[in-house]
Amino acid sequence: MRSKPIILLFFLGSSRGALSLRYQKWCFDGCELNINYVNFNDTEAGSKKFRSCHSLQRATSLYLCFHEFCVDEGRNEWIDSASETCQRLANTTLPPYDIISDFTPEQIAGIRRLGADEALIFPLLNEVIIPDESFFQRSHSTLDAAFSMYDFHWLYGWYMFYFWIGVVAIGIGARLVSLISNLRRNGWQPIPKDDSSLENQSQLGTYSIFRKPYALIKRHVLYPATFGYRCSQNVWWCTIPPRVQSLTISAFVLLNIVVCATNYRVTHGNLYWSNEWVQLCRYVSDRTGIISVANFPLIWLFGTRNNTLMWLTGWGFGAYNNFHRWVARVSTVQAVIHSIGYTIMIHESGGWYNLWRYFHKHYFWNGELATIFMCALLAFSVYGLRRSHYEIFLVIHIVFSIVVLWTMYYHVEIFPDGDFNIFIWPCLAIWIWDRGLRGFRVLAYDRRFWSTKANATYDPASHLVTLEVPSSHSIYTPQPGTYYYIYVLNNFLYAHQNHPFTLAYVASKDSPDSPEPPVAPHIRPSPRRTNSNESTESDALLTPSASDSSSLVFLIRPYDGFTSRLAKSCALRPQSLRVLVEGPYGHTVPLRSFANILFIVGGTGVAVPLSHLANLLSGETPVTRLKIVWAVREHAFLASVVRDFRALLEDERVILEVHVTQDEEPKDDAIAEEIKGVRIEGGRPDIDEVVEDAASEVGEGQLAIVACGPGQMADQARRASVQALGRGHSGVEYFEESFKW
Repeated sequence: MRSKPIILLFFLGSSRGALSLRYQKWCFDGCELNINYVNFNDTEAGSKKFRSCHSLQRATSLYLCFHEFCVDEGRNEWIDSASETCQRLANTTLPPYDIISDFTPEQIAGIRRLGADEALIFPLLNEVIIPDESFFQRSHSTLDAAFSMYDFHWLYGWYMFYFWIGVVAIGIGARLVSLISNLRRNGWQPIPKDDSSLENQSQLGTYSIFRKPYALIKRHVLYPATFGYRCSQNVWWCTIPPRVQSLTISAFVLLNIVVCATNYRVTHGNLYWSNEWVQLCRYVSDRTGIISVANFPLIWLFGTRNNTLMWLTGWGFGAYNNFHRWVARVSTVQAVIHSIGYTIMIHESGGWYNLWRYFHKHYFWNGELATIFMCALLAFSVYGLRRSHYEIFLVIHIVFSIVVLWTMYYHVEIFPDGDFNIFIWPCLAIWIWDRGLRGFRVLAYDRRFWSTKANATYDPASHLVTLEVPSSHSIYTPQPGTYYYIYVLNNFLYAHQNHPFTLAYVASKDSPDSPEPPVAPHIRPSPRRTNSNESTESDALLTPSASDSSSLVFLIRPYDGFTSRLAKSCALRPQSLRVLVEGPYGHTVPLRSFANILFIVGGTGVAVPLSHLANLLSGETPVTRLKIVWAVREHAFLASVVRDFRALLEDERVILEVHVTQDEEPKDDAIAEEIKGVRIEGGRPDIDEVVEDAASEVGEGQLAIVACGPGQMADQARRASVQALGRGHSGVEYFEESFKW
């Protein structure tokens, strides 16, 4: 290793020669390590590197060590590499190896042997020396341990990627199996002669050999909360993911604990770190530091909206957001251990004064800042802040993330070959890619994005904002269950803020008397579908693409921040707002393969079943029963939904069970009397009973349960679905449509 001992102490591999150590048997470098302990006085005064390159006695001693302990293979390449370093740093080259050709065996035997005890006081000599065998063995063992550990550090860093590649591969495989299963279930079938065959479609696959094992997996792994039943609800200042995600995260955390706590080789007589505790501290600090920065690309990838893995696996933003948070937490803990370890080592080697000197080194204080801001990111990302003050959280998150990436870049720039840039630059590339795709989505919705105008209306009776955005220029066909990010540009101060809203329906500006879109000849009409010529909103979702005058409609419940300002802006009268629309995001739940569907929704979560209704009731679909259990505070909200979706709600397959929870106004029972499938009740729904009744009706048949609402309601629906599986209703499938920060 051709570098100063202090550099050797803190940065293995900091010179070009160091990198070659990993590809040789460390013999030549072991000799150099031995010889570097000696100060030869046959050169002029100058830096240690200058004197090392110009000293003939040093070169001779080095070559004699080669002759004594090393094979010839690789020797010339090592000398050439060392000469290049000397040429760059001292404007000279090493003499050729044949300068020792005149030494006879007798002369070599008579040369002074340098032992470790003498060498460790850094003697000043004026003669050629050869390290004795025990001293050479110590240097060789030191290098062997140090660089084998360094290789393991890097290997374990790559384990992080291997782990998530395996997880994603499982997700892709599961999605392919699901797609194939749906294709088999929904393949060509003859048109039934009576309705009873439609009822029997729910029994498809009941006797599959995989049905019961899959039901067990759903019951114990895929659907339950990790502990108890809380999943969407917060537990103190955090949320706990579903069990399948928690198992994945736990496996990742366990992997990190294992690779950070095992396989360390501490050697006696180590020349770099004579104290074995300091030696172990150095190895642990290096490993945690390398793995911490190796996790950076995963943190950035899992935290983006346009994460390609979401498209491949079908997992939602919430799942990857949980992965994002836990990888970040693990990386932060590793960075803290790395920083504490190096701080202790520096203090042990020279006390507080030595530590103070290091705080003046550019790479060192950048590393400390990176660790501090990583900890701050965790502190300012707690659930309470994300939920209550999202805008503040977002600004802090972006600014601190930039600081972390910036300071980490300067922390690792001391490695001359940019070894760690392989983990830094991908973070920037992922961010640019995500921002580019977000811009593309804005342009895809409306290429004249600067002129998109939305109509916002606030209904005080239902405490609801209806946002209607023209969609005729969008290249994407609106799909049920997808969501869009909305920017309101009227106030420049808040123009950067955006929030996701689920599409409720597509409204058409065409005449309300326009006929319903015709059913294609090759599609079998549903025998249970009633006429639906009265509802332009519901019919709009039946069209294969948005009409020239269509608009996306979002139902928004005002809370704090963005939604509160939106409600205030249109409280007195409807407002025309200049907006940016980024989307669509998300995916459509494959409900068309189910004969029985149960929606459990609360408040504006009714947008989910509304967006699916027309799609599920039209064309070739096995749906025989579709029930919506909706908990809503205001009767006025109910009245507006029934008014706009009356035609679809009159379909004999649809049952709307409404629970008006807080409205003090008299209830208008005329709605329930006019529409057979609508029932209005007071109080909150009994989710357990609702799910049990639905599951009992289908037996072991297929039943899709879709939940979208407050955390407590979603958790109750999840628990009830798991309990139904436990009672033998193996066809239950649970879907949760909620956006989780």
